[in-house]
Amino acid sequence: MAFSHRLKCFLRLWLFKCLASVYFFYRWLFRTPSPRNRPTLVKQYPCRPMLKTHIFYPPEYRPGEQRALYINIHGGGFAVADAQVDDPFCAAWAERTGMLVVSLDYRKVPRYPYPVPVYDVAAQVQEVLEDQSLPIDRSRVTIGGFSAGGHLALAVSQLPPLHGLVQAAVVYYPIVDFSHPPPEKMATRPYTDGPRDNLGDTGMGWALEWGIVPVGQNRRDPVLSPCYAKAEDLPPRIYMVAAQWDMLRLETQEMIHRLAGLDGKEDQEEPFDTGAYKWTLAKGCTHGFTHGQGGSPAEKAYRKEFCRDLYRQAHEWLKSGGLA
Repeated sequence: MAFSHRLKCFLRLWLFKCLASVYFFYRWLFRTPSPRNRPTLVKQYPCRPMLKTHIFYPPEYRPGEQRALYINIHGGGFAVADAQVDDPFCAAWAERTGMLVVSLDYRKVPRYPYPVPVYDVAAQVQEVLEDQSLPIDRSRVTIGGFSAGGHLALAVSQLPPLHGLVQAAVVYYPIVDFSHPPPEKMATRPYTDGPRDNLGDTGMGWALEWGIVPVGQNRRDPVLSPCYAKAEDLPPRIYMVAAQWDMLRLETQEMIHRLAGLDGKEDQEEPFDTGAYKWTLAKGCTHGFTHGQGGSPAEKAYRKEFCRDLYRQAHEWLKSGGLA
């Protein structure tokens, strides 16, 4: 990249991080979280003592029971937020499914580019699974995440300490391919008249990519770009959700169809469930729709109802595989 472009990415990314810090500080200062959304425990594991892990027990849990585990990884472009941002989802998921939910954090770019966030998550997952104080049924482990968190879920599942221990992944609008630059992704979108793209139209796609991928990195490394991973290196069951108006939608769509052996399927927007692989396209939604705060009352109501049905489908899919 030209120096001027790198400088622009540097300034844009740090401005984004500063504005996000102000926003999250405001939320912390003026929005008291509901007691039902607070984690049961907050831990800091020796492998990464600077990172907080939020743990949610299901309301009906009784001492001595073992519960299926759901590991959640938050989004934020690898650059902002922490485990707290997903507290409402995690509390609701534990209540809905009866699973033990562990929500992880990781160090952020650009100070800590790839592969630091991947190794942060992998090390914590390993310690969580070895934590005898947690009532984990280690034969039923699912990992999931939103956006960057979805990427990290697919990445860490390939690493030797965890490979074979994670039985399923549930990922929402993840980035799975760093081998194509943002302008190419924008140009190859299967639409041209959608709403503003939260990544491409704002230029944040370039800034985040500059922060994540080190110079000289092989961009087709399957841990960095999970779309190049072999099926046997990924969890045996994967549920992918993409947003219709998202520049990341096509790479996710192509990956899940390849894994399911449906590359030649004529209508690739249509949902499917093969048992091992499940796909849903969130029609009328943009990147980050599960956490979106804006829009008209009608748009908010639509997103809320759509997400309620989406999480219900994810729960039923896990139950059908004996994982919830």
